[in-house]
Amino acid sequence: MDSPQRLALSGLIILGGGTGQRLGGASKPDLVVRGRRALEWALASEPGIPHVCVVPETVTVPSDVIRVMEEPPRSGPAAGFIAGVQALLKVLPEDTPSRWIGLVPVDAPLASLCFPRLLEAVAHLVAQGKQVDGVSACADGYRQNLIGVFSLEAVSRFPASEWVNRSMRALLKELDTIDVQVPESWVADIDTPSDLLRAQLGENGDDCEQFQEG
Repeated sequence: MDSPQRLALSGLIILGGGTGQRLGGASKPDLVVRGRRALEWALASEPGIPHVCVVPETVTVPSDVIRVMEEPPRSGPAAGFIAGVQALLKVLPEDTPSRWIGLVPVDAPLASLCFPRLLEAVAHLVAQGKQVDGVSACADGYRQNLIGVFSLEAVSRFPASEWVNRSMRALLKELDTIDVQVPESWVADIDTPSDLLRAQLGENGDDCEQFQEG
């Protein structure tokens, strides 16, 4: 049996990481991890795809990145995700071959390593004639609600006004998704000073090297 054709992302949404209260109010996109801003780690995914970045307005982004903000500001990850979806809908042609978009949080530096595995799972499902709205990364039995690949058509039906101050977990309950197992180190996030120290010391060094080589 032939392997399913590899899919590619047509867009990426990066959630900005909240207020960073447990990090003393630090801007998570601007945290420096092993010489790179956290935002740069999040952007270092598959090349050539449109990016949507939901971040504070003061954060500097590359010129080819679309910067959007949920309305009202700080109204939660689901609202930020929908804002990103709406921004992608404005820039992606209707005849875009791949209508799958990625989602990562800015405070999980290695999250983009999940994309090849998630896209492979989608491709296998498509090859089997199965329809799903998306796939989410799952590590150590815990689903990562902010790391996944989703059908643009499936997520474009959500009105932004209904997701103010609501969670991504609640939004995912409205979708037909499956979980895909990934290494725990790929989804490790930075919420506290000890998390940042762990990332700075490179405890996931092999994964970092794989990311940089990829």
